[in-house]
Amino acid sequence: MQRARILRLTGLAGTAVLALTVPLAAATAGPADRARPPGARKATGAPAGPLADLVGALLTSGRTAHCGPELPAQHGLTARTCVLTEGGRTWARTSFRNSTGEPLRAALTLLRPDGRNSQADCVVPAGGAPDVCETPGGPTARGTRGPYGAVAEFSDAAGERLRLRSGANWTPGGGSSQR
Repeated sequence: MQRARILRLTGLAGTAVLALTVPLAAATAGPADRARPPGARKATGAPAGPLADLVGALLTSGRTAHCGPELPAQHGLTARTCVLTEGGRTWARTSFRNSTGEPLRAALTLLRPDGRNSQADCVVPAGGAPDVCETPGGPTARGTRGPYGAVAEFSDAAGERLRLRSGANWTPGGGSSQR
């Protein structure tokens, strides 16, 4: 009788874990055929909709996003940039939708309060599907009062003509966030 109860509880716990991890895996999985910088994390596969929905779908428990506004540019480019924190790590992400009909380029930079930064150069495919670009994560600065900043600059494929600049700021221990 006791053994049956333990097996039943174990089965229920396993089901609960699967119920939580399958949507997370679906939200963060994506094709490996798109170029991204080494060490950068990428997530696709979220349902189509406003970029705010994409950012919300990619955030999971324990992860906090400090985002700037969703910005539209002429000719079908929209972007929103965030500073993300989770488990003592911080990185930058820009969510975008490129309906311009031509591939673009994104240069994403995370500016740290200690003066260091991390960067990612990402291909922004044409086609209008929501997508993301992320910098590699690094340890969240402790004891520093300065802000983090994230800046994404979208340009033509050659990197010569700026199409849109999107950004976000976050100061550890202050500021608003989205969960």
